[in-house]
Amino acid sequence: MHFNSSVVISVLASLPLALHAPVAGAQIPSDPCTQVTPAQVSAALGETVGAGKHGPPPTCTWEANQPTHEIVTLMFSPPGDWDTRKTAQHPGISKAAVSGVGDDALAMSMGPLTTLFVKKGSVTFMVRVYGVPDPARQLAIETPIAKQVASQL
Repeated sequence: MHFNSSVVISVLASLPLALHAPVAGAQIPSDPCTQVTPAQVSAALGETVGAGKHGPPPTCTWEANQPTHEIVTLMFSPPGDWDTRKTAQHPGISKAAVSGVGDDALAMSMGPLTTLFVKKGSVTFMVRVYGVPDPARQLAIETPIAKQVASQL
């Protein structure tokens, strides 16, 4: 059997693109600050935050300055990031499944910091809280924000 080498090369070259192509309706939002409102972030945090501020794409951050300085960050990950996050093992980092958020969710903790990673369709994102010393409280703040974001995807 003879193969046309240009056809084989063309198919092999396009395979990674096809495997990582976003599913219709499941693309990373162009503006992460529109996925959750300041009022929703404020309700979860228990403090009033200002408008979301764009960080390095695709990131949005909300800040509360009174009575303490607390920050909530939403960041979308590149396609294919979920499998790596879920399976990679790192010393000092614990993982726990979180139910009821997106298609799959996982809390990763390292020391006093807990971050919620969520997969919805082919999209992966994380919600992280800074300035709240209790990891359980961090997750309690991150979860309703993540549910809101997942509902928008």
